[in-house]
Amino acid sequence: MPDITYRRSSAIDAEVVFDLVSASVRSLAPVPYSQDVVDTWMFGRVVQDYRQDCTNQAIWVAERDQRPIGFAHGVPGEIIRLFVDEDCVGMGVGAELMQLALQDALPNNAGKVTIEATVNAVPFYEKWGFETVGLGFFSGRDKDLPPIKIVNLEKVFQ
Repeated sequence: MPDITYRRSSAIDAEVVFDLVSASVRSLAPVPYSQDVVDTWMFGRVVQDYRQDCTNQAIWVAERDQRPIGFAHGVPGEIIRLFVDEDCVGMGVGAELMQLALQDALPNNAGKVTIEATVNAVPFYEKWGFETVGLGFFSGRDKDLPPIKIVNLEKVFQ
């Protein structure tokens, strides 16, 4: 079994996080997103977008043999991001990252947690008991770019 470790982020992880998101997005075409959506997904996004969260150690980073393979970001009441390298899916990395992100999302071990998930990620979150409460599109995209469909999920922890 490979050596997988989990740690809090640092400023130098911003590029790693950006690269993991970019690689993950590239694998989304043609299902469940069209090629034009995938081609423009990262438009306007830069490494610097992730620097503050990484510097503040708000992100959990998973490493396999000291190589970053995933990350998760939770804040009180919300799971913001969770990505796992395509080659490492099915190794339990996503589950461990989810546990860590939930610790950050539930500082009092109870409450409602929301997620704006990509269409392909919904089955993963449903396994954790999250339920769809609505559909929408990622905000903050230029109106001239194709919209990115999302699914709003939530779960109340008691």
